[in-house]
Amino acid sequence: MDAHLTVVVTGASRGLGEGMTRAFAAAGHRVGACARHEPGVGDVRAAVDVTDPGAVRRFLDEVASALGPIDLWVSNAGVLEPILPVRDIDPDDFRAVLEANLLGALHCAQAYLDHRRPLGTGCLVTISSGAAQRGYPAWSAYCASKAGVDRLMECIAQEEPWLRAHAVAPGIVDTDMQATIRATPAEVFPMVDRFIGFKAAAAFNSPEWVARHLLPLAAGPRRDEVVIRIPDEQA
Repeated sequence: MDAHLTVVVTGASRGLGEGMTRAFAAAGHRVGACARHEPGVGDVRAAVDVTDPGAVRRFLDEVASALGPIDLWVSNAGVLEPILPVRDIDPDDFRAVLEANLLGALHCAQAYLDHRRPLGTGCLVTISSGAAQRGYPAWSAYCASKAGVDRLMECIAQEEPWLRAHAVAPGIVDTDMQATIRATPAEVFPMVDRFIGFKAAAAFNSPEWVARHLLPLAAGPRRDEVVIRIPDEQA
């Protein structure tokens, strides 16, 4: 890919977000990176809480002022916990997951739509999960929020046909979130052995692999699918 893009990644201080930010920068793209704690990589970096729509818009303006129009926005910020059965979840904790994963995606989408609508082009990616497609025991808040992300992006794609809008499940990436899952007792999360097996087999997608599949969504042929799953790197 010859053309250099301006890319924003949220949740960029660690894990998948940090890895994608490094991959985009290494490929020569201009990158704005934000997270609750300021990331260490990116041409423009800031501490931003995506649950604060004003903070999201201020960061977008800062990136656009420094780097130009944003070609690809990747909403990656998100949380998994609490990992608990529904009967034990504090509603406030459930609400916090929805605010981070779903309302955060909404705030980013609204800011990006306002930014790109005058240009009539753009690519908005929100990181989803296989957990959007099925329920997992003890993951109700996360599953609900990611299912909401998929439907949100499908609505945006229909409302804004000029925009390339996608919810992208990156596959299994070995992040701190995966470490938390593996450390959860089986009596709380009965599927934990499956995730321990992923680690034993090193059956992960790398952040670089994920970034490589996101770039064509912005600069390659337009794809009709809104909800996309990145293929397994080891396939």
